[in-house]
Amino acid sequence: MANYTIRLVNIIDSINTTKSYGMAEGFLFKYNNQTFMISVHHFKPIINTLIGTTDKKPLRSHKTVLWNELQIFNCPEEKYVLNTKVIKTYRISFNDTKTNVNMYINSKKATFASKGYEVVYHTPIQKSLYNKILLEETCDQTKIQKYKGLSGSPVFDDEEHLIGIFSKIKVDENKLYGYILPSIYLIKSLEKIDNENLYYLDIENYSNLKIGKYEISLDTNEKPYIYYPPIKTKIPLEIFFSLEGDVDKNTICKNIKTTQLKKLDFQKYDNFDISQKIIKKEETFKLNTGLLTYLVSNGMDSEYQKILNDYISTSNLINDIWLKFDTNTTISMKC
Repeated sequence: MANYTIRLVNIIDSINTTKSYGMAEGFLFKYNNQTFMISVHHFKPIINTLIGTTDKKPLRSHKTVLWNELQIFNCPEEKYVLNTKVIKTYRISFNDTKTNVNMYINSKKATFASKGYEVVYHTPIQKSLYNKILLEETCDQTKIQKYKGLSGSPVFDDEEHLIGIFSKIKVDENKLYGYILPSIYLIKSLEKIDNENLYYLDIENYSNLKIGKYEISLDTNEKPYIYYPPIKTKIPLEIFFSLEGDVDKNTICKNIKTTQLKKLDFQKYDNFDISQKIIKKEETFKLNTGLLTYLVSNGMDSEYQKILNDYISTSNLINDIWLKFDTNTTISMKC
C-alpha cells in the first residue's frame, strides 16, 4: 500500500506560552474535485494552523469543525500531492460485528476484533460516535508506544476504501483499545454549511414518532435512539442531529409537520462556548471547549474536572463562566 500520510505538528498559543501538542498524522482526501488535508485536533485549543514537518510551512484551516475532532485544510502545495497518494474512495461503514476485521492503519495491515460503536464524550455537550477495536489483548508500555502518534491516520479496508480516521488509544482492564472516527464524519463535515453549531429538534415527547421511515425508540435510560442507514445501526438521537443538523435544514416527523432543526442555544449549559480559542479577560479565562480541554490535557485534577462538568451540565445562570487560577492552580468561578 502506498504512503498516504503526511507528518504534522500542531503549534498553538496556550495560556502562558507557545506550546507544541506534538506530532500527528495528516492525509490528502479528494472530494468533489477538491483536495483537502485531513487531521484531528482532539478538541485542543487550536489557532487554525498546522505545520508540515517536511517544509515547516503553515497550513490554514479550510473549515473550522467544532462538533467533531476533524481538522480540515486546503491543500495548496503541489508537492504534497506529488509525494503522497491522494485518497479518492471511501466506505461510510464497516463490519460492526465482533468478528475479526482486516484494516490498514497508516498503511500497515493488521487484523483486529471490532467491538462495535461507542459514544465518546469530548466535553459535556460535544460527543461523537467511534468504532472501537481491540488492539492488544494485554497491554504494556511497549505496545502503547507502538500506537502512539497515529492520531489522524487514515484507516482502510482490504479494498483500500477509507473507512475512518484513527483517533486515540485507551487502556481498559489491561487491554488496549483503539478508537476510529467513521468516515461519515468526514463526509458530513465537508458537506455541511455550518460546522460550528449543534442542532436539535424542538420536541419534548418522542413517543410514537418517526424521522423519515425510522421510529425513534427509547433505551433503558429513556434516551432516544434512531436507526441510521449510512452506518446500518441505531445511534443516539443527539448523535443523529450532530451528523445531520445544518443551517436551514428540515426534518420530517410522522404526525408532525415538517420541522426545522434549531441551533442548540446552550440554555442548559449557560452559554457554554464550544469554540477552541482560549479567551482571556484581565486575570480570568472564559470556560469553553478550548480551555476545558487544555486543563484536562495538562493534568487537571479529576475532582476539579468533575466540578466543572457538573457545573456546566446543571447551572441555570445566563452569563458566561469565567475562571481564575491562583498560584496553587485552585479554580474560582466568576459568572
